[in-house]
Amino acid sequence: LATGKELRRLEGHTGDVIRVIVTPNGRHFVSGSADTTVRVWSAAKGEEVRRLQGHTSWVMSVAVTPDGQHIVSGSTDNTVRVWSLASGEEVTCMSGHSDWVLSVAITADGQFIVSGSDDETVRVWVLMSGEEVRRLEGHTYGAMSVAVTPNDEHIISGSYDGIVRVWSLSSGEEVRRL
Repeated sequence: LATGKELRRLEGHTGDVIRVIVTPNGRHFVSGSADTTVRVWSAAKGEEVRRLQGHTSWVMSVAVTPDGQHIVSGSTDNTVRVWSLASGEEVTCMSGHSDWVLSVAITADGQFIVSGSDDETVRVWVLMSGEEVRRLEGHTYGAMSVAVTPNDEHIISGSYDGIVRVWSLSSGEEVRRL
C-alpha cells in the first residue's frame, strides 16, 4: 500500500471478474467471473491453482467457509454451488431460486449459506446437504446483497428496493427495516 504499485496480475479469466475474496488463512484468492468459472489463485505465486466449472452463466458472488474448506458461489444460472477448496470438486448444488443469485454469505459457524436473488427472496441453506431451511420474503425488488452478523443471530439484506432488512436467522422473521 505504501507505494501503490501493482504487485501481481492474475490473468486467466475470459470474462469480467465480478467478485474477488481472500481465504481466511490468506493463502488463496478466489474469483468469480462472467466466463462462468470460479478460480482459486495462489496468493504467494499469483498462479491459478484450481478452476471450478459447473455454472452455466455468470458467477456473481463467492464466499469461503470460516474453516477455509469450502467455496460457495452464486450465479445468474439461478444456482448456489458448494465446492471443495482442496479438490475443486462440486459438493452440492442448490437450485431453489427462480432468478439470478446475486449474493452469497456463510454463517460464522460454517453451517449455513445465505443467498440473495433477483427473485426478491433471501434463502438459508444447510451448507453440506443443500437443504433449504428458510425463505425470507419482503423485498419488492432483487436482494442484491446479503451478510450475516458475526454472532449468527441476524441476516442483513439489501435490495434494489432501497431497503436494508434485518432478519432473525433462527426464526426468519424480519426484525428491523433500515
